[in-house]
Amino acid sequence: MKKILLSSVISALALSTSVGVQAEDFNQLVNDGSVNVNLRYRAESADVKGGADAALANTLKTRITVKTGAVYGLSALVEGDNVYQITDEFYDKANGNANTDYDLILDQETTQLNQAYLQYVGAGSTIKAGNQLINLDNQRHVGGVAFRQDEATFNAISVNNTSIDNTTVFVALANNRNTITNDNTEESIALLNVKYAVSDQLAVSGYYYAINDLEAKNSGIDLDTIGARVAGSLDGGIKYEVELATQNKSSAAADTDALYYLLSASKKIDAVTATLAYEVLGSDGGNASFLTPLGTNHKFMGWSDTYLQPKNGNGIQDINASVVTTVSGVKLVAQLHKFDAVETSTDLGTELGLLASKQFGQYGASLKVAQFNAGDTEVDATKIWLTGTAKF
Repeated sequence: MKKILLSSVISALALSTSVGVQAEDFNQLVNDGSVNVNLRYRAESADVKGGADAALANTLKTRITVKTGAVYGLSALVEGDNVYQITDEFYDKANGNANTDYDLILDQETTQLNQAYLQYVGAGSTIKAGNQLINLDNQRHVGGVAFRQDEATFNAISVNNTSIDNTTVFVALANNRNTITNDNTEESIALLNVKYAVSDQLAVSGYYYAINDLEAKNSGIDLDTIGARVAGSLDGGIKYEVELATQNKSSAAADTDALYYLLSASKKIDAVTATLAYEVLGSDGGNASFLTPLGTNHKFMGWSDTYLQPKNGNGIQDINASVVTTVSGVKLVAQLHKFDAVETSTDLGTELGLLASKQFGQYGASLKVAQFNAGDTEVDATKIWLTGTAKF
């Protein structure tokens, strides 16, 4: 069945591009290709104090990924997603005015191509053209937000080159971003990331990310971000991350600059890995905050998504600690965040996150909880996720 599906997709690709494929090449495309099916069921609840009614979403994501074999370095990938809302007692910004009585959960019902690109591998480079997923470094600045049922992707041409020893150069130009709410942003995006492995224990990255016409339908903001990142380990088993970036934000109304920095250290003690980190999305005198509109923001500053981005121009700092261990094959994570405004030192609240997950071969299950406790702003919020996955 998988080979029949793969053969059908390859035939469609060949016809659509008017490329003649010899029989032996066609067989190679099929025989070296693959078809994968991924299912992810999730029950998600959201209860934001003082707002709408508590929400409960039951959704099922079905993903089919078809990848051809390579001929003369050329291959193709087509990936389709369907997100089905089993129940809709939640507001997703697209499911009608009646659902505004419920809290927000951003898993919209959709059927779409998540990725569809042609790829060439040769001369130390991987070149992709089409709709593709891009994850860079730890995904703080550029990532796909894989946690949500609808992933974020780019319509782009990208080049990943490793021809220089110990060096990876990534360049991409994109004219559209398909977001986790299935919106097309139609921005002009340029991404440059250069990583050099100094040794097995030290890697250094430098990057430049430009977004022109961010939210073009509203304000036409331009963002230019330049930064450097160091990740390594020391004797004694201590791992660390240090990152510094500056961002210029320009619009018809203003021109501002803000800093980002991260300090993180972790150590494994017996079966427990403990991490302490300090992350800051800075402010330009209260006029604008450092932003990460292309990042996998759910990974950072708490799972409740209260602070996906700073809420105003005062920036935000996060002092956080986490512990990770595995007991009887079950991964356990606990994390604690303390948020404050950079410019005014306003108490922005705290958050506790707990996660338990386990893989059973091709199946997986997880339970995740986030409890946000408000400070001088915002309101308390509780979010719970129960997820089951299967891969075939």
